[in-house]
Amino acid sequence: MSPARIEAGKRPGWRVRAAGALYIPFAVTLTACSDDALSPNAALANCSIPLESFTDAGTERSSIPALTNPEVATRLIAPLVGYVTFNDLIIGIEFNGQPLAIPLKLLWYHEVLNFSVPGERITVTYSPLTGSVGVFNPAPSGASNFRVSSYVLDNSLVMEDGSGTLYPQQTRAATCGPRDGIRLTRVPYELMAYGGWLQIFEDTWIATRVTGHDFLYTLYPYGDYRNPGNAALFYPTSAPIDRRRLPKERVVGVPSGTGGIAFALDDLREVAANDQSGEQNVFVWAASAHAGGEPVVAFWNSRAQSARIYRARASGRTLTFEVVNGRRQDVETGSVWNFAGEAVAGPLDGEKLQPHPEAYHAFWFAWAAFQPDTDVWVAPIQERRAANIIPVDWSPSLPDDPDLIRR
Repeated sequence: MSPARIEAGKRPGWRVRAAGALYIPFAVTLTACSDDALSPNAALANCSIPLESFTDAGTERSSIPALTNPEVATRLIAPLVGYVTFNDLIIGIEFNGQPLAIPLKLLWYHEVLNFSVPGERITVTYSPLTGSVGVFNPAPSGASNFRVSSYVLDNSLVMEDGSGTLYPQQTRAATCGPRDGIRLTRVPYELMAYGGWLQIFEDTWIATRVTGHDFLYTLYPYGDYRNPGNAALFYPTSAPIDRRRLPKERVVGVPSGTGGIAFALDDLREVAANDQSGEQNVFVWAASAHAGGEPVVAFWNSRAQSARIYRARASGRTLTFEVVNGRRQDVETGSVWNFAGEAVAGPLDGEKLQPHPEAYHAFWFAWAAFQPDTDVWVAPIQERRAANIIPVDWSPSLPDDPDLIRR
């Protein structure tokens, strides 16, 4: 499925815009272009995943324009970044020493963004049909850039590099073509509300809507497709939808072989709000679990509207977590931890948890298709409170959230 184009045109050669005298070293080197100049696919062969497992969607997919070095700007340039609201989800990364926000609404239309500066490259991807996020270091592939192929795998984005090699986003590996078997390196990212990201990085840069394409980026192009209970899909799947959760429910998880662990964001939100309603306007949670025997923990923050998964080890010991009086604490030492995985009080003050490099977000049906033996975190049974729950939407009128403050 390709998003509708509105008088698409090309404006090559755009450069980064800066406000006043602000200067970001990497920014001035970026120029926006789309990757439609890459060489056409060679005959597909040498496939570790049988080619018949893929669905060839033709130009409906391959015409989706990936971007290379899209224009970025400071958040102060309202006409260029004003299409993003505080509650919009963004993919947050740090690239070339600078915080950078990539709005999902930009990726609805482009799916693949390639960034490069001397000595550093990164590829940011989002598959609207599976809700899946993948941020990669493309260096192991030897490819110059990635683009959207004509194929999908269980409805998920399949990238190509111009050599006839296919890279399904959710496997992060070349599975068909001359580079079959090459694995891309996942890069930790944050998926959160733009307002939460702004509290952490006031000096953030953001990918603008100046792309050379006249898409209406404020309009979600797939109708009610992403509604959690909507089981309709565009393309065939290899197995029936797993009924343990709603098909389009948002989850974040850590894969392990064909299994792993998935955390439903709605469950994290509900258990946090139920635990802390009436006490504060930001709700937090910590959910301990295992992925393939490895201890992990998911940290939820209502201002961020999302969760991050960490390896649950610090100072040479495995940690389990609980929430006490609205603060995350490890059971072993009683140390307090913020959303960034930093111990901010207690015996482990100053220690940091490692973001899990394999963790990613997706719709439940897609996660379960690629991880059919996955476990699902089960929220603890709580006594429901009747207290008034304060809306969690981000607003400039809300005070800063101490849980998002980083050291």
